[in-house]
Amino acid sequence: MKELKENSWLKLAGLLVVALLVVSGCTSGVAIKTLAPIKPPENEVGEIVLPDDIVLNIDNPEEFKIPAKGPILSMTKDNVTVAISYWRRADLDRKYNRGNTASPFFETEALHQGEKTDVFYLKITNNAETKVVYRAKGTRDVPAEVIDQGDNRYGVLDYGDLEERLKFMTRIGGLYVKNGLAKAREILLERRIGKSEDGIPPGGSIEGFLPFQQTKSTAEELKIVIPLELAPAEGSGSRYKRLKFEFPYVHNKGIRIAQPRPTRY
Repeated sequence: MKELKENSWLKLAGLLVVALLVVSGCTSGVAIKTLAPIKPPENEVGEIVLPDDIVLNIDNPEEFKIPAKGPILSMTKDNVTVAISYWRRADLDRKYNRGNTASPFFETEALHQGEKTDVFYLKITNNAETKVVYRAKGTRDVPAEVIDQGDNRYGVLDYGDLEERLKFMTRIGGLYVKNGLAKAREILLERRIGKSEDGIPPGGSIEGFLPFQQTKSTAEELKIVIPLELAPAEGSGSRYKRLKFEFPYVHNKGIRIAQPRPTRY
């Protein structure tokens, strides 16, 4: 019994040490506020660990037209590849919340969790023989969403949702909103493809930002679900094939709390 109590105290002491490191704002010499609150899962020594069907890219951020700010994960099904990377709000502010333009993902600290966003950048490449259809919020049966370990689901915000958010926050001014919405039309994934029915032709690709409702603070394990539809061969009479891409991520509440305040540059 004495040995059991001693082990319990050792575990508690270890947890306290971890907590102190978080509070001190430093993890392995890196300020915690500069880390991403959402990132790919890691093992005990900080190495990214992914399923066998997911490829990790940390050396070539220029894989995207807008270079990634973090690791890129990619998965291929039926010759269709989806690549994804998370963007911190601070990086989005630095790039888009500038001058007389509001970031399309603009936030204030006063917003509630469900009114804020978690933003990913996606690239869909079609190397199949028929077109691939992407819909902004997913398909009827499989929505594009983030799912946490408690089965809480966080949906996609499309252009209309972002427009409503920006106009609701009137304190940032009409010109800022107008320019921010113009930027949204330029960089959102849904706006890069045009009409969803047209699809992505064989050999083509689209890429852009995809914002979701921000996860709850209690979220720890996340799954990003991206559904697509692969068209049948012409004249085959077959139905569209559903392709479901799932990417694992983890969420850190302490890092989320330590993120810099929304900033205009």
